[in-house]
Amino acid sequence: MALGLGWAVSLTAAVGVRVWNALTDALMWGYDAWGHVAYVLFLDLYRAVPWADQGWSYFHPPLHYVLGWLLAQFGSGDVLMRGLSLLGGAASLLIAGFASQLTRMTTPDRSGLPLLTFTAIAFLPVHLIVGSMPGNEMTLGALSAAALVTFIANERRPAPSRALDGLCGVLVGAALLTKFSGLLPLLVVAASLVLRPLTTVDGRRLLPRNLGRAALIAAVACTLAYPYYARNVRAFGTPFELSRGYPLIAQVEGDQPPGVRSISDYLRISPKMFRDPNPLAPHLLNSIWSTAYLNMWADTYRESDVERALLSERAAPASASWLPLLGLLPTALAGLGALLALRDVCRGRRREVYLPMLLLASATVASFALFTWRVPIWSAVKASYLLGLSLPYGVFLARGVEGLARRGPGWWRWFPATAVAVVAAAAGVTGLVGVGQPRRADAPATGAVRFHFGEYADASRIYGRLIAGARYKAGWLENLAAVKMLDGRADRARSLYARAIETGLPDPYRRGRYAVAIALDGDLPGALREFDAALAEERLPESLANRGAVRAQLGDLHGAELDLRAALAISAEIVPGWRNLARVLEAAGRFDESVDTWERAAQAACSGPRGYPYGIGTGEVLEWGIGRRWLLLWSEDGLRPAEQSFYREMCRSIRSELAAARARRATS
Repeated sequence: MALGLGWAVSLTAAVGVRVWNALTDALMWGYDAWGHVAYVLFLDLYRAVPWADQGWSYFHPPLHYVLGWLLAQFGSGDVLMRGLSLLGGAASLLIAGFASQLTRMTTPDRSGLPLLTFTAIAFLPVHLIVGSMPGNEMTLGALSAAALVTFIANERRPAPSRALDGLCGVLVGAALLTKFSGLLPLLVVAASLVLRPLTTVDGRRLLPRNLGRAALIAAVACTLAYPYYARNVRAFGTPFELSRGYPLIAQVEGDQPPGVRSISDYLRISPKMFRDPNPLAPHLLNSIWSTAYLNMWADTYRESDVERALLSERAAPASASWLPLLGLLPTALAGLGALLALRDVCRGRRREVYLPMLLLASATVASFALFTWRVPIWSAVKASYLLGLSLPYGVFLARGVEGLARRGPGWWRWFPATAVAVVAAAAGVTGLVGVGQPRRADAPATGAVRFHFGEYADASRIYGRLIAGARYKAGWLENLAAVKMLDGRADRARSLYARAIETGLPDPYRRGRYAVAIALDGDLPGALREFDAALAEERLPESLANRGAVRAQLGDLHGAELDLRAALAISAEIVPGWRNLARVLEAAGRFDESVDTWERAAQAACSGPRGYPYGIGTGEVLEWGIGRRWLLLWSEDGLRPAEQSFYREMCRSIRSELAAARARRATS
């Protein structure tokens, strides 16, 4: 009865805090939040997987973002943003549940320990923090945990099942399609299959069979992940291409301290960390494990996609000091449990569970150390990169409590578990938005999501607020202008772009966008003059293509053809340019050339964008990137901007227009 009540309380509280935070917390806050959501919008806009060099988070494999794309099909920014938070929370609970199952495997006679394991992980602050973010880390954690639990359950069978090995391979393959570090569970499984037979004389005869099982699991996993990683090899020469070569990303990373690591950074534990948990403080910049530990137990980063917002929230709440102090107890219990588990493995006890957990813990810590060495910046020392420790933490914590409960007086048997429960309760209250966490305004990147889904009134309010409070207003003025452009208010967009030009630095891209607004406002001669001025500063392919569209509308087919061909010579991926050129050629009676051009348009439209994609926002690295590459479409009805619907349907629609052009040529 008491155990059932405990499960009911823990589950209800764990689900409740996640649902509450997902539905009430400010939108689009989190580690690289805009980069992750932009990936989903890229899928929604172009129906293609982005390349590593096309944006901030685009180097990740696509599985997590495909789940986000399914949410995007509801056509609502709220469903997408809140849904991604709920997805992360559900993945976190799955990890806690899998860890509980492992504890049940090792201690079937201690029915309270699985509950303790679940509670300790479900209310671990890093799970509450990262679980509400839109990134792929919790999805990876859940898939990796599922793969390892499947493998361990199979190991415990008298005769391991090939079907379960195949399922393990599928789950590892899914993890590899979620994040590069999905490779870790595959390495752990393979190492476990090799090491377990080698630890006993009688077991060595099982080594050939285990090698075959490892080969099967790896083959299934690699077969699933092969298409994505093979594409990387063909394009970049490596399966694990990152976006760090992208100029803006390289600049952002290059500006972050400390810029270099030494061995002492991995040996130093700062005694000041509980007094000042600021990860930018000197005593933490050069103390890897102090920083990671603090971020495991408190929201010390408060990271968003806007530097000034990040700095304004740098003052950590008081809980960032006392909660990590409380966390020393369960952390110490987990450390003790790891030592006891190692002893058990050496003595031949519970090896099927503890050996993979020890290997997973070692691999996670080693990969984290290597990553922070290779990327010597403060933002790389986030505890979210240690989520692979979740399963070992829960299992070892239970082992530590079990070991202590066998010693000492009667009250000592229940004290460790009670203390862990108290710490979990404190973490749960502290992690509740509006109670232990302050409420914030939605992040500026929310406006880009609203824009994508056509929620123009909401986007206008966001950008209006940002314009009112910004010292440098040009970028936000342009965003509001983009909203007004698609909302049918070209006159308003024109005036906003004019203000951006007045208040911002000289920028030929900005002048080109201003010229597009002038054209859509009906002033074609004025737009032509503005395009001429913009092109005098720099011959940008967008401005050439758009001037060609204006010239076509004015009846200057020869001038339109020259501009469009010049734009496509610079960038052959401008699908609206190919489309407009095909229409210009047909209007001039050159049907054969028009059909050839429609074929080039279909090739570009159906192959997915490459390089810096043309569109209305998702190719931009940061959140102020909406409406940066307007392209005009010319037809008998006049000029209109290429909107989201054009890019979503351009492959099918261009193929349809190609078929119609062939039919017209046949009858001409």
